[in-house]
Amino acid sequence: MKDKPDILNGEAVARANIDLAERLFKEGVSVSYDEDGDTLFLTIGEATEAISEQLVDGIYFRIEPNTLKVVGCVIIRFVSDILANNKLARKLLQEGFQQLRQQRDTIRWEGLQAQRVQPLFALASR
Repeated sequence: MKDKPDILNGEAVARANIDLAERLFKEGVSVSYDEDGDTLFLTIGEATEAISEQLVDGIYFRIEPNTLKVVGCVIIRFVSDILANNKLARKLLQEGFQQLRQQRDTIRWEGLQAQRVQPLFALASR
């Protein structure tokens, strides 16, 4: 993992991620779940080295330090907290999460299906 910059500038991150919807559509999203840790992992495109930046308690965004592109998200206490208490997360992720639990492996969302998580990733640039 690369060293974290001294200060992660929110405005710079927002500018670097203007193309978020397009990247989600083109690169897709890989989704995996660790049931023991109740943790959901989302990765845009191919996995890359990134820094983790906490957005709110239990939600971390993975940001490529050189470009400031959001390249992933880690959500801790996904089922017990996020799905149980957050309507937006349920709307965006519940159907795909059911598929993920049935397959018990990483799943890949492409195109429009990948774009449905844009509101979640867009939070990183606020």
